[in-house]
Amino acid sequence: MPGTVAQVLERLLDTSTAVSSTALARAAGVSRQAAHKHLARLVRDGALVVQGKARAARYSRFTLLRTRLEVASAGSTFRLSARLLLDGVTAGEVTLDFTGVADVTEEFLEEVFLAWAPAHPAVSVKVAHLPARFAPLLFGLARQKGLLAPTSWTEARAEAARRSAALGRFAQAG
Repeated sequence: MPGTVAQVLERLLDTSTAVSSTALARAAGVSRQAAHKHLARLVRDGALVVQGKARAARYSRFTLLRTRLEVASAGSTFRLSARLLLDGVTAGEVTLDFTGVADVTEEFLEEVFLAWAPAHPAVSVKVAHLPARFAPLLFGLARQKGLLAPTSWTEARAEAARRSAALGRFAQAG
């Protein structure tokens, strides 16, 4: 495999979940010690994790499966804020924590839930500490886009009352 050690490692990790320093050395055409030094630096930098010791060590990508993101730290007004907040999240579960958020716009919510989330199907998006005053905006957006039907007991009861009233008016008019 031609290329730098980093390029060879990337290709190996794309085809296998874990790599040994010996496998990297063979594929890259370097000594096992040079491969180990490269892998040890990546472990120290947090890009890889190691399991095992000595020649039995296997290196794999570090994947954070659960991430909690503070929406207040990025802002919650613009599409760009949503993109920057979610940059680098590729898999697992992300919880958007709305603690301390003073304002949320439809633009921000559209970017997160209608643009970013469908483009990242390997990520499960959860919401924490969403102030009650923003819930109607979020649920209204979901309903508007056909993603959410009235499912809560209160919403279903309100919908039934509206239908009942409409039927009552129809029966009285007839």
